[in-house]
Amino acid sequence: MKRLIGIVCALLLVAGAGAQTKVIEKSAKKVPVWMNTALDDYLVVSVTANSLAEAQTKAMAEITERIIQAVASHVTVSQKSELSEVNINGNIDSKDAYSRVSKIKSANLPFLKGISSTNIEEIYWQKVQDKSTKKEYYDYAVKYPFSQAEHQKLVAEFEALDAEKVARYKALEQKIREIESVEEIKNAVTELNTLCEYFFDEVRLSEAEGLKERYRRLYDALSVTGTFLEAGKYQCQVLLEGNPVKVSVMPKVTSNCAAQISVRPSDGMFIVSYDAIDCLPEEDNFLHVLFRIDGKKLEHRAYIKEAGGAGTSTFSVIPEGKLIFTADSVAAGTRKIFNINIRLTLNNRGGTAFGLKALELHVPDLSAPIVFDDIDAVYKTKGILQIKALAEGEFTALEKKKSVFSFVQGSMVLVNPLTGAVERVKLSLPYVTNWE
Repeated sequence: MKRLIGIVCALLLVAGAGAQTKVIEKSAKKVPVWMNTALDDYLVVSVTANSLAEAQTKAMAEITERIIQAVASHVTVSQKSELSEVNINGNIDSKDAYSRVSKIKSANLPFLKGISSTNIEEIYWQKVQDKSTKKEYYDYAVKYPFSQAEHQKLVAEFEALDAEKVARYKALEQKIREIESVEEIKNAVTELNTLCEYFFDEVRLSEAEGLKERYRRLYDALSVTGTFLEAGKYQCQVLLEGNPVKVSVMPKVTSNCAAQISVRPSDGMFIVSYDAIDCLPEEDNFLHVLFRIDGKKLEHRAYIKEAGGAGTSTFSVIPEGKLIFTADSVAAGTRKIFNINIRLTLNNRGGTAFGLKALELHVPDLSAPIVFDDIDAVYKTKGILQIKALAEGEFTALEKKKSVFSFVQGSMVLVNPLTGAVERVKLSLPYVTNWE
């Protein structure tokens, strides 16, 4: 361990230290041998201070930094990826390394808790006076045990802890694409705050802060949707980028006309019961749904189409969820895609039959839009239904956008069975593919 801990400072405590100073007090008659000898399994440090108390504090700070350099130099990072920049034998002299040591000290890592002045084995000090200025100060040296076995133990513990933190960051990075409840967003932000306090290098700290910001932006991607189940009952739920997510908070529901409003949870959704007896047919009657989630307000207005308690069907078909694209085959070299299977989710809120005549989809990572202009299918299912289509032929895939907020833009042409009119409904949905 001579390379790490057998470091002895130049003899600063020689009596008198030349003609300019004189020793006026010392802790022992002779300078101890350990000050002039490289010792295995020990750290020897010397400091200068204005008092013995300050000297002990400075000596322990120096010991702490020596141990940090000896242990943490085995956990390294680079500007591009983990595990590349290597600091040999704790010889850290860059500004980034200095900052790293400071951050490790502030992180209060487990291996730092065992560093204590009670472990000091020997102390030697001299009170010195400058002959010309008469200023007095202390030269202070300590012999601190730090064995090779202890060093190896601390390195192993620190590497395990660091690997655990990195693994947790990776898990949160993956989880952002698989959010099932709004509470997971808050929990992730809290955990990333802890990781930001731990990461002692700018690379991983920047990555953790960036991921935390991505999680925070998810709050802006929340929305509320719902459907009338029957007269006097409305079902609503929270969506994240068009996908249903669970929330633990109950919504507050009010109305400009309905009375006896109550809300109950139902498998991640909420059932709103109400009495529309006082809702007049000539007015815009509505339910106002308000969620307060982690300081953010989510509002949704659902128009009641019943009056005097009598329900009437309405025509309302809304695209929801994610678009799923699955190609039969992908030629990696040429980025050619063949035969794309498409799954689109629609919510037939009104519960009336409707016709689907055409569908147009502009996918960000396809060079040309997907167009179906001869569907002519009729659907009678109320609520959620799946539309499946096959785009036959060859397509060219562009470089896939990295943003988790990429959306497919497009439209669908529907036939309104109540009026016989043809309507064009725009869509903007997130999507997933089986090609990269």
